[in-house]
Amino acid sequence: MKNKIQKYNNQTPYFILHKNKLLHNLVKLQELEKKANIHILHTLKSFNEPSITPMIAQNLSGMSIASPNELQMAQEAKAKYIHLYAPAFEKEQLKKMIKQVDSISFNSLSQWNAFKALHGSKGLRINPKLQLNIPSHCNPNLKSSRLGVDGLEFLASFRQNKEKFNDLEGLHFHALFQGSAKELIILLEHITTQFKEVLPKLKWLNLGGGHNFTTIDYEIDTLVKYLVNFQKLYPNLKLYFEPGESVTKGCGEFVATVLDIVNIEGKKLVILDTSIETHLLDVAIVKLKLKVKNTQDEVTPYGYQLTGNSCLQGDIMGDYYFTQPLHLGDKIVFEDMMAYSMVKMTKFNGMQKAKFYLA
Repeated sequence: MKNKIQKYNNQTPYFILHKNKLLHNLVKLQELEKKANIHILHTLKSFNEPSITPMIAQNLSGMSIASPNELQMAQEAKAKYIHLYAPAFEKEQLKKMIKQVDSISFNSLSQWNAFKALHGSKGLRINPKLQLNIPSHCNPNLKSSRLGVDGLEFLASFRQNKEKFNDLEGLHFHALFQGSAKELIILLEHITTQFKEVLPKLKWLNLGGGHNFTTIDYEIDTLVKYLVNFQKLYPNLKLYFEPGESVTKGCGEFVATVLDIVNIEGKKLVILDTSIETHLLDVAIVKLKLKVKNTQDEVTPYGYQLTGNSCLQGDIMGDYYFTQPLHLGDKIVFEDMMAYSMVKMTKFNGMQKAKFYLA
C-alpha cells in the first residue's frame, strides 16, 4: 500500500478498522457481483482512507466519485472502473475529468444540454419520487429535491425530442437509504414500468447507494433471483450499484477517552476528548443515536450523557445506560463507525483529526 498505516499506540481519539471484517464484506460483495452479474462501485465519499482503498479497489468492480480529488484517489487506488456524478459541474473542470472516467451521470436537463456534446458514456440521474420510509434529511425522493431530474419531466422531454437524447447511454437512480431487497425490487419495478420505452436504448443502469447488502438479514437470494430475471428482459444493460456503507459496515470503531464527569441538575455528564463537530459530523447531520460498547437500552444505575470537548453547548452525543460505572480515563467505544465519519473530520476548536489504525 502506498500510504503507511500508523502504528497503534492507544492514544485517543482514533478510528480502528478490522481487516478481517472488511475482507468478509468484500468477499460477500464479490459473491453478489458474480451471482447476480452486477458491478459494485465503492463510493469514496463514504470511506477514502488511502492506505485501505487499494484493497477495496482490488476486490470490487470500481469506484464512484464526485470531484477531481476523488478522481485522483480512485486512480491511485487503481480502481478498475470509475463513475462520476455531482449535482453540478464547472465546464473546464469537467472537460478534464470526463476523459479520465468510464461513465458520468448528469443531475439535470440543463447540465445535459450544456455538456451532452462532450465525449464519454453519459447518463442522467432521475428522481423517481418513490414514497419510501426514509428520513427527510437524506431522502432523495422528495418532490423538492435538487438531486436528479423529475422522472415525468425527463419522459416528457424524451418523447418530445428523442434526438436530443441520442447520446444517452445510462440512467442513474439513487432512491434508497439503508434499503432492503424488497425496496430495491420496488425501485426496479418502478423503472421497468415507467421507463420501458427508454431502457432498450441504454447501455447501463446505475441503481445508486442505500443498499444494506452486507447486513445479516439482507435477502440476498431474493435479490439475485429478481436481478437474473430482470437481465433476461434487458440483456443490453450493465447494472451498477454504489452501496457506500455496505463496504465498511460493521468493520470498525471510534474510540475516545473520558476526560471529566460532572453532575448537572442530577444528571452525570461525561466530557470526552472528541467532538461531534470534529470527528462525528455525521451524527450532527443524521441525528442518529450511536451504538456504544457496554451499554444497553434498558435503564441501569449507570446512566450518562456523553458530550464533546468543544465550546458548543449542543456538542452532545446522547444519553446512554452503561453496564458498569464510568471513571476518568475510561475508553468509550463507538461501534460501526467506518462509513462517512472519517471523511468528514475537521479541526474545529483546534482539535487534531483522529488517527487511523488497522487491526
